[in-house]
Amino acid sequence: MNSWDRRKPSLLIKSCAYLILLFKFIKCSRETHKIAVFYIGEGQEDKCSILSNCAGSQDYEDFVSGLGWEVDLATHCGFMGGLQRNGSTGLTAPYYATSTMEAIFHVSTRMPSDSDDCLTKKLRHLGNDEVHIVWSEHSRDYRRGIIPTDFGDVLIIIYPMKNRVYFIQIIKKPQVPFFGPLFDGAIITGTLLPSLVRATCINASRAVKSRLTLYQSFIHSIWRLTGKGTPLNVLT
Repeated sequence: MNSWDRRKPSLLIKSCAYLILLFKFIKCSRETHKIAVFYIGEGQEDKCSILSNCAGSQDYEDFVSGLGWEVDLATHCGFMGGLQRNGSTGLTAPYYATSTMEAIFHVSTRMPSDSDDCLTKKLRHLGNDEVHIVWSEHSRDYRRGIIPTDFGDVLIIIYPMKNRVYFIQIIKKPQVPFFGPLFDGAIITGTLLPSLVRATCINASRAVKSRLTLYQSFIHSIWRLTGKGTPLNVLT
């Protein structure tokens, strides 16, 4: 079926200003999401100790590695989510993309925490995200006010259990619509954890954005061109 003799002949398209504009529009039309990731160790109950973590347990590190591809922020060409190329917000970050979507994860343990200024900058980046992933190895349930922020509309909290099984708690503001696939009280295995949490975070981010004025869900736009190359209309 895919042999060259069965393929239809290709047609060369004459370049013009409108065609170049169209390609630029398609290139920049992916939806974007930025998601915060926190690590809480045993006994940590204040923002300074939580934000000062520069690493986590091996299970946590495996989970973060599964959220996306580890990209070098100095050379990354995709969505940055406000992260800097100069190393002030870390050297790498997990990044995930499809043909229609980009997501980058602001991982607390990937960002510098060796000064008060670094902690303030870290809290500014993480706290401004609408969706927070909280990996908690504390014996007590996570309390929403530990990380003070007006954002954090959705909290997806992961509690490790025995035998690499994880309990999921989801806390959201009342006005945020329903989203999935994970739900409050779900118990899942470590193998499925990164992909399911990532999908839930992206859908949660979409649910939060759906409340914005004039928000429209992402649909490919199709430009119809007349014979002279003039845009006739845009279908959404």
